[in-house]
Amino acid sequence: MKIPLAQSLGVAACCILGLASCETNPNPGFPTARALSGRRGSSQTAELATLERGRKIYTTSCTECHVARPIAKHSIAQWRHLIDIMAPRAGLQPNDRAAVEAYVIAVRESLPPSPAVSPP
Repeated sequence: MKIPLAQSLGVAACCILGLASCETNPNPGFPTARALSGRRGSSQTAELATLERGRKIYTTSCTECHVARPIAKHSIAQWRHLIDIMAPRAGLQPNDRAAVEAYVIAVRESLPPSPAVSPP
């Protein structure tokens, strides 16, 4: 069965646009390290490379078993507790665990205070 050229080109264009949009429009719930560095109140001590590595792990490894939790949903203390529980389950090395924690804390610090966060 031969697929028409126009149909093949249409599918290819959709794939290219879909992949390109991943890079140009990051999920605002999981900001890039560069976006975090420009936000007021974000952690200035964490390096961009560490934050990027933490974001990558959070958005890939942490989503292998469940959806990524909105970072605003939990306090920093709650995130530390959750990361303590989940890092061994995910098989994270200490430096990767530290990168995820640095990223999540930097994002959480960049958000306005939340009056009600859910329990862990």
